[in-house]
Amino acid sequence: MRQVERERLMVEIAEFLATDCVPMTDSTMENEVSRYVDPAYTRREIDEVLTTSPRVVAFSASVPDDGDFVTDDISGEPLVIMRSRDGAVRAFYNVCVHRGTKVVCDERGNRQRHACPFHGWVYDSSGVLRAVSDPEAFPDLGSSRQGLVPVPVVERHGLIWRLPDGWTEDDLVDSLGGLDDELDAYGIGSFALERTAVFEQPINWKFVIDGFLETYHFKFLHEDTIAPFVRTNFGPFREYGSNVRMVVLRAGYDQQVLGGHGSVDPMPHIAVAYQLFPNTVVVWQGTHVEVWTAYPTTGAPDQCTIRVSVLIPEPSTPEERQRDWDRNWAILTGTVLEEDFAVSRRAQAGYATGAVTKLVYGRNEPALQAFHRNLADRLPL
Repeated sequence: MRQVERERLMVEIAEFLATDCVPMTDSTMENEVSRYVDPAYTRREIDEVLTTSPRVVAFSASVPDDGDFVTDDISGEPLVIMRSRDGAVRAFYNVCVHRGTKVVCDERGNRQRHACPFHGWVYDSSGVLRAVSDPEAFPDLGSSRQGLVPVPVVERHGLIWRLPDGWTEDDLVDSLGGLDDELDAYGIGSFALERTAVFEQPINWKFVIDGFLETYHFKFLHEDTIAPFVRTNFGPFREYGSNVRMVVLRAGYDQQVLGGHGSVDPMPHIAVAYQLFPNTVVVWQGTHVEVWTAYPTTGAPDQCTIRVSVLIPEPSTPEERQRDWDRNWAILTGTVLEEDFAVSRRAQAGYATGAVTKLVYGRNEPALQAFHRNLADRLPL
């Protein structure tokens, strides 16, 4: 976050705290439960929103070196993302042009060439078809079968974005709605990937996003985990086009920042959650960055695949990993998996009964309202 925005944010927070006010919208907002349980609506979300919007599929830290690769399957399209010899990141459908099987079966690694396990056709890190076994059997191999089929991606702010067909990097910048400069200030492109994991949950994909866009639930659901360390029911927010930023104050903010002498940097005393429309949340935590991405599994409204990754400023040593990041990971996954996702599973089951047909978002949940308003504007019932 740039200095000018930090100062503006400090003033905004100070005004809220001075009047003991909670950031609020003008009114409550209703949302249809059908958006969480209707298979037809989920299919429309995939076809009309998720596949037509830029989405994060990997990180610069996933492929830092020449020959590094990572595969991504959670969006329903098999992708392989590679760092080529020229330093550029390229992505391709992970589909052999011979008989359509998956070429790269490992989740990640480093190889300059990839041999399809079915018939041994070989592709390089630029996706070019380099060798065909028994080539005399394919004398008419034409230009249409000269390599893996490319997928448009852009590496920006340490994130690798899968672009909708026909988009350029300028289109991505425009879609960020002014957030481009703020993301750049964090320097995530120089971070290392500490760890990543993929989870399957029997919940709608939007529950994953919802949990990061309000702190109203913290003092109840997270009473014994994170609630003692943050100010609950307080989330200053700002919209950037279809994207949302919400700020969470750590427990010592008042004393350290407002009670400090002279100019105090607020950043160590806050966490910042960015909801990158539609299905990614980036959480800046000071010592690290968390990235959460959710996608409906096989188009089902009550099944989703979630990838969570932790990025850190410096690669951790084995000792640091054991001491710091194992503990941090346990807190992160324990809180979200055992508390947020558990209550989401119960809510998903409740929605399926038809007992309630409308959800209500309070005036004290402005970021949550913004996300669902933006989604509804793109995909009305």
